[in-house]
Formats: sequence, C-alpha cells, structure tokens
Amino acid sequence: MSEAPGQLVAGQYQLIEEIGRGGFGVVWRARHERLGRDVAAKKLFLPAESAALAADQWRERSHRTFREARSAARIDHPAAVKIYDVVEHRGDPWIIMELIEGRSLNAVVRSEGPLPPSRVAEIGLEIVGALTAAHAAGVVHRDVNPANVLISDRRAVLTDFGIAVIQGDPSLTHTGVIMGAPAYTAPERARGEDAVPASDLWSLGATLFYAVEGRRPFPGANPNAVLYSILTEDPPPAERAGPLTPVIQGLLHREVAGRLTAAQTAGMLKLLLKDDAGWLDPAPVTTVTPTSTEDDKETDPLAADRRNSSSTKWRLASAVRELPRRRALIAAAAPVAALALVGVLLRNGDPPPKNNSAVVTPSAPPAAVRLITSFPGERAFTLAFSHDGRTLAVGGDDRVVHLWDVARRKSAGALRGHKYTIFSLAFSPDDRTIASGSYDGRVILWNAADHKSKGEFETDGNGVGSMAFSPDGTLLACAGSDAVRLWNTAAKTWKTTLRAPSESTFTTAYSRQGRLAVGGSATIRLWDTKATPATSVTLTKVSSVVSSLAFSTDGRTLAAGGYDGRVRLWNTATRASEGTLTGHDKSISAVAFDPRGRVLASAGGSSVLLWNAATGKRLPASIKAGDSVVNAIAFSPDGRVLATGGDDGTVRLWSIPAP
Repeated sequence: MSEAPGQLVAGQYQLIEEIGRGGFGVVWRARHERLGRDVAAKKLFLPAESAALAADQWRERSHRTFREARSAARIDHPAAVKIYDVVEHRGDPWIIMELIEGRSLNAVVRSEGPLPPSRVAEIGLEIVGALTAAHAAGVVHRDVNPANVLISDRRAVLTDFGIAVIQGDPSLTHTGVIMGAPAYTAPERARGEDAVPASDLWSLGATLFYAVEGRRPFPGANPNAVLYSILTEDPPPAERAGPLTPVIQGLLHREVAGRLTAAQTAGMLKLLLKDDAGWLDPAPVTTVTPTSTEDDKETDPLAADRRNSSSTKWRLASAVRELPRRRALIAAAAPVAALALVGVLLRNGDPPPKNNSAVVTPSAPPAAVRLITSFPGERAFTLAFSHDGRTLAVGGDDRVVHLWDVARRKSAGALRGHKYTIFSLAFSPDDRTIASGSYDGRVILWNAADHKSKGEFETDGNGVGSMAFSPDGTLLACAGSDAVRLWNTAAKTWKTTLRAPSESTFTTAYSRQGRLAVGGSATIRLWDTKATPATSVTLTKVSSVVSSLAFSTDGRTLAAGGYDGRVRLWNTATRASEGTLTGHDKSISAVAFDPRGRVLASAGGSSVLLWNAATGKRLPASIKAGDSVVNAIAFSPDGRVLATGGDDGTVRLWSIPAP
C-alpha cells in the first residue's frame, strides 16, 4: 500500500510530506508523535518481480536494513546524519533519521552553478571527517555522491547510509549488482570488487569535482558507458578547481594504493583553508616569480601552480609532488565532408524562428533555424522520434523529457517526474505511450496525449541504459547493468528477466519482426520473447563490450557498436559476420539504421559516420556535431532526418542524402 500524508508509521511517526525518492527508497518528513519533533523517515523499496523472488529480496532487504541502521547509529560526527530508530511497518523496513533542513549539493550546483573552491574545500573537509568516523566504526558508505550531501546554512552533512555495509560482514546484496550512483562508483567497485574505505574517498573526489566544475568527471550515454569510462579513462582536467586540483587528482587515482587517504585529504584541505588566506578564490595573480624551465614543465604537473602561487599554495603543491601525473586527454579531430543541414538547432536562449509554418524537406537548402529548449548546458543522453514523425523526445541531465514539435519547430511539452538523469526513451508503436528510464532504475510510462504518468516500473536500482517496445507494443524491454527485464505494458506487471551467465553491461533492441537482441560484456543473444519461457540463441561472442544495437528494417542485419570504436554487422538468420566498420577513434555511443534501409549511422566521439547499409561502404557525407561527444542519434520514420544530441546540450537535426 502506498503511503500518504497523515499516515502513522509504526504507531508513532506521522508522515507529513515526501521529500526525496531514489532507486532504493523514499524519504518522508515525519513528526514523532510523542516527542513532537520532525524527523526523516526512509522506507526501503522492495521490487516485486515474482512471488518467490520478492520473498527472497524481502529477507535480504530487511536483514540488510536493520544491520545498516545499527552500524550507522554508531557513527558520531557532526557531518554524519544521525540515526534515531529502525522500525518495521506493514512488512516494510523504515529508518528514522535526523531531519536536515537544506538542499542537496546536487540541487545547489544545478541552481547556482559551480561553487567557489573555498566553499568546496569546506564541504570536503566536513565530509571527509564524517567518512573518517564511519570507517573507524567499520562502516563503508558506498554511495557518496552530490545527492547524498546536504547543505544547511554553512553545514554539510553526509546522509543516506542506507546501502552501507560493515567491513568484514558477508555481502548482503545480489551477486554482480553494483549499488550506488554509477558516475560516483570507484574503479575497484566497477570491476566487481568489494567496497573498501578508499572507495568512499574516490567517490568524494568525484563529488568535489562536480561541486567545483559543475559537471561529472566521467559522463556517458548510459550507466554502462559511465562505468567503462571510469575503468579505462583518466578524469578530465579540473578547469575551475585551482589549488583544489591536487586534492581532487589524488582522490581520483584509479588504483587504491595510489589514492589519497582520509588523513592526507583532511590535512591538505586544512592547509588550503588555514588562516582564511583568501587565495582559494583569488583575482588573477600578477606577482612575478622565477620562470620554470622546460624540464620543469615536462616533469612537474604542478609547475603552472608554482609559478602563480602564494607560499601556502606552494607548500600544498610540494606535499603532493609525488602524485602520479595524469595522461593528457587528446581529442583528434578528423576532417569531415559537408552534409546538408536541415538546420534545426535546439538550444537554450536562441530566438524562435519568425516563420513557423515552413516545413523542412530533404530538398530544402542548407539553412539554420534555431529554437528555444530547456537544456542550458545540460547533456542530452537519449533521443526518440514518434512513429508518425511529428514529435522528438529528448532526455538527459536535467531529468526532464522534452518534447518537440518537429514540423513547427517548437516545444510540445515537458514530462517531469524523474529524480535522476534520463538515459533512455521509447515511443510505443501506436505513439500513445512514452517510456522514460533513468539511472536509478525507475521507468515511467507517460500518456503522450495529456503528458500524465500512466504507471511506473522498478528495476531494483539498476540504471536503465536502453529500452525497446515489442512491435505489438505489449512488452517493454528495459536493459539495466545486470539484466534485461520484460514488462507487460497493459497490465504494468513484470513478465520475466533475461540474463546471461557471468555477464554484465546490457543493451537491447527489438526488430520489426519481433526478435529481441541483447548485448553485453561477453555475448550478443537473440531472444524469442513470445515463447514461454523466453528462449535465446547466441549470435556471437564479443571481445569488446557492446554499447549499442540496431536492427535493419528487414531484421536480417544487426549492427553492434563497441567500446573499441568498431561497428560489427551480423546476419541474424545465418549468424555469420557481414563485416566490421572502422573509422571512429572513440568508443561507439550509438548506432541506428535508416528506416528506408539505405543508411547506417554510427556515433563515436564528436563525429557521426554514415554508411551504405547494403554495401557497408562509408558515405562521403558525415557529421561533426561541434567538439563535444555525441551520446545519442535517432532517425525520423521517413529516414530523411537524423537527430543528434550530446554533451554540449544541443540537439541538431540533419538531412540525410540517399546513397
């Protein structure tokens, strides 16, 4: 039964209003009836995929909740949220916590922009103190991220120890399931290893990076891409961090042994804040100091800081002189051929077109028409055209599904309800329903006509990286980091879960003929979801993680984009290779077939390459979508327009020439 304001939990906590929701629980403001004080009451979710599985999950969740609450209650630090009680209500576990009046760090940065280094240093010092106390009590938080740091006046508090574990205890989670926000998951945890105190410190480094830069250090088109980036790439240079750079760099070291400890981090932050020096947020420094030699520049990553430094800055730089130097991230930009631009740029702040009656056609001359959107610097991670071609849906960092009237080139509405980044979108075959999925595992079904929610699905906190409706619209496949879950869209009930043994990182696509392709870290499988139970055949084993899948219109060819920058083509009937397409120097983020069956598009880095779908030959036309990464592409139903969206928060529409 759903909770409602006024309801009494465990006979003593009256619910007042919902104040937060995520993949693992919902938090209410509540009033302790006997003591007359407000508290935060958190109920943990229990997804019910089947009767047997729900019972197992209930026992696991209940056991974990009570252990976590008891362990978290031992933590005594001003920057750690206090745990007052743990109760059971109507079979569900609830944690009663201190109520912090404030906003999450995530919300503060979204509304106010990047914070000054001095404020971030203060926040970091408080949170590392809370982590030190937690680790001393044997507790690893495992979900340090900006959403779990609450800012109240000048106080910062680390909250939500709801998925913490006591060191040395057996795992109380499903094997292979990574809990916590993917973008703030330490490399060792992304590899499937146990969380250790150093894992929390890496997450703290990513949190401080976000606070001072206003962006995550490791973006990606979906949770799987984020984790892969964490495992294989160095964090980008911090442009706004100034003297905080060595702290963040030291915390984000990929290997545990090379990472800053809590004591080192606290010492460095105290040094930064010592005597309220004021140099954390300085005006440009003009003091003339001896110039470094070329050898200094080559061997000392802190040489630039030393040239423009106060004595305090130099002492800090000296303290971390031995930190491993990051590899430079070099983006190679290849020349690209001209492509006729339909010319629709969806960007915030541009004036609307004066002539809204013109309809863009493939024969239209290259021209730009700018429209207003609600993506002020927010990354776009997913795109979907309605089947009638009238509407384009866009989802991304701002947690809103933006709908665009393609012909009129103006907004057609916005769907609000997600608490986290939206990574996947899909229109039902009849265009009456829009499905949106976020990285906390929450899927919302929307009525396309009135934009109201029609229901929700939960995937046990596993981020939804891609979704696909079956051709008849009766099933919705939701690909998470652990499996693909099938839902009955009419009854809004779970049908089955498709898993491959010892495999993770999944993406999925339906063919028009009703076959479901599932790609992961080891195989690509073809599923018959009409069968009971669903059956599968292995199309191929893979050596590179599959990031994106797309069927040709006739269903005979499956394109698979990989993290190795290659697109591989497979004959779905014979299961034979039809070739490998090369040309990208970055991992593939998306692949898509033109519905006319003529063109295959592949996105990698900031470029989109076009291929003849019949011959596999590269077309002379290609797309260079600015200098930022393209995360998503989508063809219009007539195949004449390709939409691209990426890290620059801009959605572009391009006319596509026939090969």
